[in-house]
Amino acid sequence: MKFFFHSMDLAPRLNVDPARLIGLVLSLVLLPFQASNAAGTGFSPLGERQIPGLTELSGLAVSGLQQDHHWALNDSGHAASLFELDENLNLVREIAISQVLNRDWEDLASFQLDGIPYLLVADTGNNFRLRSEVSLILLREPAPGASRATPERIIRFRFEDGSRDCEALAVDVQNRQILLADKGRKPGGLYRLPLDAEPGQVHTAKRIADIPAFSPLSRDTPTAMDLSADGRTLALAGTGHLSIFTRASGQTWQSAVEQPQRQLRLPRVRGIESIAWNHDGTAVLIGTEGQTAKFFACTCHASAAAKAPRHERLPVRRPEGAVYPPQNTSCGPSGKRTGEICPRTSPAGFAEVWTLR
Repeated sequence: MKFFFHSMDLAPRLNVDPARLIGLVLSLVLLPFQASNAAGTGFSPLGERQIPGLTELSGLAVSGLQQDHHWALNDSGHAASLFELDENLNLVREIAISQVLNRDWEDLASFQLDGIPYLLVADTGNNFRLRSEVSLILLREPAPGASRATPERIIRFRFEDGSRDCEALAVDVQNRQILLADKGRKPGGLYRLPLDAEPGQVHTAKRIADIPAFSPLSRDTPTAMDLSADGRTLALAGTGHLSIFTRASGQTWQSAVEQPQRQLRLPRVRGIESIAWNHDGTAVLIGTEGQTAKFFACTCHASAAAKAPRHERLPVRRPEGAVYPPQNTSCGPSGKRTGEICPRTSPAGFAEVWTLR
């Protein structure tokens, strides 16, 4: 209150509007807190890059051939190309992909199948629901020195419940399936396609689960996804948070995505639309779109998340009506902080999922 009254008293002498002066004082007081949250929870800034040709980064995937290298792609309106980045996130080369167009490329996944490294491009953007079908582009990872690549297979498909805008893709090699998360509807949904889907026909992506972390109570929508190399830990980035889902041995993804193992606040920057696990599942890399891409790393430790204590799994009910926090803000042994997902057991014995404000 002293700040308030001193500001009011000082304003006439400085010929400054009192409201503007108070705002300036508050901004200076809150600056340390704003700076501490700018990088997000657990994220380390890796710097900015102006990568020739890569002006709207929309997908990242770790290389299966070059240690610590990554592949990247542009969103719609650009050439059908992939970009190889070195360990410092600088451009190594641009690879032109033959026989396809970039209608609306939204994500990229890498995986090993029968000892061969592959890349899978998600041409699945559908902002206005005008595309009756979308596609995935499967190709072998280009060998060092190559300048062009040709797809091995184009997988055409529809979502079983109508047109969807999809920006999140991952490949589950153990179960020979492709995972997709839709962006345009609440709650967010997880879909599945067979990895061995044949070309020449239109397949159907089956909705296998709702994702409560992207419920109607949440402002997040899925923008990028990746699965760790061991097939156990799914990282799903939204517009505000990174959700980590861990699948135990024998567990289905339908069950695993009911509740995040961890949920971290993303850096407060616009346009986070790409994410990739590193080779050993100890960290994720995220990047922003734009002429100047910003990169961040998080040591999320997929293996550590898999060993974290889990809450008792109860039938999930989504509370209806106004958004308000639960009475208690402690979840589990270590507690949860504001902005993280918190389950609360209702008197009826259901697990109610809330986002703490």
